[in-house]
Amino acid sequence: MSKQLRLDVAQLTDVGRKRPHNEDNMAYVIPRDSQVMTKKGALFIVADGMGGHAAGEVASEIAVDTVSNVYYQDENDDIPLSLMNAIKRANALIHQRAAENMMRSGMGTTCVAAVLRGGVAYIANVGDSRAYMVRHGQAKQISQDHSWVEEQVRAGLLTKDQARSHAQRNVITRALGTQAEVEVDVFTEILEDGDTFVLCSDGLSGPVGEEDLRAIVNQYLPQESVYHLVERANENGGPDNITAIVVRVQEAGDDIPETLQHPVHAGGSSHVADESTAVLVVCLLPR
Repeated sequence: MSKQLRLDVAQLTDVGRKRPHNEDNMAYVIPRDSQVMTKKGALFIVADGMGGHAAGEVASEIAVDTVSNVYYQDENDDIPLSLMNAIKRANALIHQRAAENMMRSGMGTTCVAAVLRGGVAYIANVGDSRAYMVRHGQAKQISQDHSWVEEQVRAGLLTKDQARSHAQRNVITRALGTQAEVEVDVFTEILEDGDTFVLCSDGLSGPVGEEDLRAIVNQYLPQESVYHLVERANENGGPDNITAIVVRVQEAGDDIPETLQHPVHAGGSSHVADESTAVLVVCLLPR
């Protein structure tokens, strides 16, 4: 009998200690229908809005709502393509909403999303919200920040420590909604039992270093991990909204496609079905 993917999930968001409003948003979808779970997997998404109150939170809400629904309506079996198409649809909707309302001109949002299906994790990102994986006690960042400082780090012009305190550390080079088209990066990881994924906004990854994140995730189950991660970010100043989803793989599935690309860049349109058979679990933040 084939192994089925089993997950333990928790999510939490907090306004932090410096911001008057929470412009982050998060969602996860775990299909009730086992056939949908087998075909499309479980989806997790964090979005960090920008553009000010009533703009940034609108952009992040559109992102999580659109990606969560469009991904499951897409009948394509190509998981990376479906995920990218859902994110590109969110980008188009945010861009359109911004064009229709002068008060929301320039609004946008980061987006990091993960689909766990069978024995594989597919992680997509735009902006500087991150995905980490903790395996065998060691943490690594899977996503690559689309930010000015991280591009300098990758070019060898800044160190990681310099980037953390650099004056330009909040400048992102790619976001949803700011342009009519967007490029989405997708990465793949073969799952192992016990793997833990952390999706978070920069309000967490900024104040909380990778070593602290690793220690917390290794010590606690997801429900406790999210609280300790948010608590640590606030202890370290809480300069921004803080959002985290922690997903522990209790048992990895054994369905792994023969060919996996890393990273994947693709485009194109998706076929959208009339109905979604997924159960949607969305946390919409208070205004």
